[in-house]
Amino acid sequence: MKAQEAKEKMNRVDLVGIGDSLTWGYPFGPEASWLDLAGRATGLVVVNRGISGETTGEMLARFDQDVVRLAPRAVTIMGGTNDAWAGLAVTEVINNVRAMVDKALRSGIQPVMALPPPLCQTGSDIPVSFLEKMAALLAAYRDACRDLALSEGLKLLDFFTPLLEPGTGWGKREYFVDDAHPSRPGYQVMAGVAVPLFRQLKQQA
Repeated sequence: MKAQEAKEKMNRVDLVGIGDSLTWGYPFGPEASWLDLAGRATGLVVVNRGISGETTGEMLARFDQDVVRLAPRAVTIMGGTNDAWAGLAVTEVINNVRAMVDKALRSGIQPVMALPPPLCQTGSDIPVSFLEKMAALLAAYRDACRDLALSEGLKLLDFFTPLLEPGTGWGKREYFVDDAHPSRPGYQVMAGVAVPLFRQLKQQA
């Protein structure tokens, strides 16, 4: 870890991605994540700070250490899937996201809002009724994040729409390995969403 931290300090970090397993790249690892794929495609120096299983509250708790300390030019903020699993209220989640946005802005870091992908019905042992409740919460979180991005003039990455099976509200099966996590093709689609914004950041460097 110390060697990794030394490497980060030597390199100017362009962008940090803070999030949960959907940023980390589960189940494949960071090298397969949308963040790293988009970074490699554009030449941006990116640091992956996704941690599997985390809620937005846990992301907020480590934001200073994992984002502000590295002084990147930008940060992508994406969470909510684990909050929905836990049944957390929309106000709690958006307050956590807003606090991260505020920390970034105060530190001269450009915050980028990222909307989490849809859930997918894969026939797992998770009851469909539970997935429906999660999906409804995630939809409310996304609406609140869109509103926050609009009010603050933030850039927005929509990872929801491109992974949808049209007309269903659920993720397209080929883009998922389970009810929540993208397949390699799914992460590649997400990377395709991020690349134009990453190119803009590259041009601004």
